[in-house]
Amino acid sequence: MPKLLSQVNFANLTVASLTTTSTSEVPLDVFSKETFRSVKYQIQITQGSDYETVDFLVVHSGSNTYNLSLVDVKTGDTPLASFDTDISGDNVRLLVTPASSSSTTFKAIRTSINT
Repeated sequence: MPKLLSQVNFANLTVASLTTTSTSEVPLDVFSKETFRSVKYQIQITQGSDYETVDFLVVHSGSNTYNLSLVDVKTGDTPLASFDTDISGDNVRLLVTPASSSSTTFKAIRTSINT
């Protein structure tokens, strides 16, 4: 579950983590679509001795999400996961899909801007 670390004026810093052994899509982070319009994630992925870091931007219109992976740096040739977003009820979700059923750990820092 996300944990708020800092809140100054309109910016918020939150952390989330998840470990999975499935290749199914799962939510890594969830935030209120009424509270935040746009967010930036720094995501670290660990799978055995392979590592990857991704900067991921998200904005939503209230009914649709739009995202872009800005930076993707990895120690191997193959991405360790894929990312997507959606709206579920009153929340925007960051969804991760590991590329392997090997134990995969995700750690994310979310910087969000109030609506």
